[in-house]
Amino acid sequence: MRIKQFAVLVAIGLGAQAAPALAAPSEGCSTEAVQAIAPPGTTVAMAVREVFADRDEVYSDENWGCRVSGWVTNQNPGPNRVMFNLTLPDNFNGRYVYLGIGGAAGKIPNMPQRLLARGFALAGSDGGTGAKSIADFSFMSDPARLTDFMWRGVQSSAEATQAITRAYYGREKLWRYISGCSGGGQMALGSARRFGGRNFDGFLVGATPWQASLFHPNVFGIAAHMQNHPESWISPAMMRSAGAGILAAYDDVDGAHDDIIHDPTAIVNFDYGILRKAGFSPAQIELFDLIRKTHKFPTGGTKGDGTHPGWSISDVSGWSRFLLGSSPPPWPGTNGRSPADLLRQGVPFIHIMSDTKTRSMEPNTDYWKIASFDEVVRISSRGGTATPFTDPMDYSALAASGAKMIIWHGVDDESMSYLESQAGYEVLRARFPTADQWVRYVPVPGLWHCRGGTGPTDHVEALLDAIIPWVEQGTAPEAIVTNRLTYLGGRERSMLLCAEPKHAFLKAAGLDPKDAANWECRGGGKAPGV
Repeated sequence: MRIKQFAVLVAIGLGAQAAPALAAPSEGCSTEAVQAIAPPGTTVAMAVREVFADRDEVYSDENWGCRVSGWVTNQNPGPNRVMFNLTLPDNFNGRYVYLGIGGAAGKIPNMPQRLLARGFALAGSDGGTGAKSIADFSFMSDPARLTDFMWRGVQSSAEATQAITRAYYGREKLWRYISGCSGGGQMALGSARRFGGRNFDGFLVGATPWQASLFHPNVFGIAAHMQNHPESWISPAMMRSAGAGILAAYDDVDGAHDDIIHDPTAIVNFDYGILRKAGFSPAQIELFDLIRKTHKFPTGGTKGDGTHPGWSISDVSGWSRFLLGSSPPPWPGTNGRSPADLLRQGVPFIHIMSDTKTRSMEPNTDYWKIASFDEVVRISSRGGTATPFTDPMDYSALAASGAKMIIWHGVDDESMSYLESQAGYEVLRARFPTADQWVRYVPVPGLWHCRGGTGPTDHVEALLDAIIPWVEQGTAPEAIVTNRLTYLGGRERSMLLCAEPKHAFLKAAGLDPKDAANWECRGGGKAPGV
């Protein structure tokens, strides 16, 4: 596949939603000039002119702009620095996008060249955590860093970079969006929950727990089970074997033989013979069920009934990346050990996350020895409390603001269940009669956590293109075409994503399921078969 051909395919996948371009005051791109227009408490470390060019030459034209780096100093609690980057293209289209960062933050997200080429001003921060790796949550013992991680870092850095953007282009009106997945999705969701549309007009929230979620206590329990029962651990090779067997057995359950299980909830009676054929012992089958089945806790949860959905079995080979790791337990504690080194050694993310969280609050405590549910919730949840709000599912500020939110989640997510996002969406629809005016939920078949898998590769841009007309013209998204694009294979397939409560159905039996044109969004069932 030649680069020029690949460029055409990427352009098809991104669509064209740009407003008329405005000329940027390029002579204003210097550290001194940008510092002069920055709000109080903001330090501009550098502002330089540069070319925003894709290294794969997807766009043939050079796109010049201004790259700004700096920090906001937050106080009370503090002081604490939140580092940010801001990129200001000359062909500005009137839209600003804040990019969230995942895990424990601690680094600034990459600025996608393709969005800069389309004229978006892009910003992002490190969340102010100082984390040494995405699994290092030891900063939670620091009140200032914890506050910035929970909400303040996004608010302060967004307000600073939006002020600079307005002054740089000499315009008051910006269309403001925030897009993130996992921890970056939490940045978007937390801002929507606390402030409504104060800082953003549109929210793209990918694969992140709701504020009331029992996700963290649940993964604490899974990690503790493996630590206490090493014989239950399942190797990556066994998980790949099981995944291949599950796909072979259930690919057709949704009516489309296309190497993707679109709706794993359609698997009603799971065949445990698949696991036994892959070599699973009874202890390993018990762990498999602990992960995949709905768990019932004494109280709490997104729906308030103590239930927490299990992981999708549509691609269990991915569980090794987050839940199981590639080295068997027992795993060492993180006291005196680098979380990044442990990750490289194959220790699972959930062990490192659980251990760093616990030791940040209780330095001499091993999380796998905690028996009390209340204690697990206290340590594992944000800020050391069960929920950070009296009413964690109160999104009335967002509902009243006029801002819009699209929640999206990969069906094959190995880090958390996509059914968590669906549960939160269902709560909002039941609670707010106006929910259809401001929130949509879009599951993404074949997608792992945020990216990867056998699903689409341009879903984030496609969702951004879907929320723009909803925010700016009031046209709500119902059907979104995405593509699977690879450097060597080009456009391998297209996929139709549907906003709940509609689902994708093949228009007729025998049609090519890898062509989005052969699908349609409609109600009347869950499985996307004919």
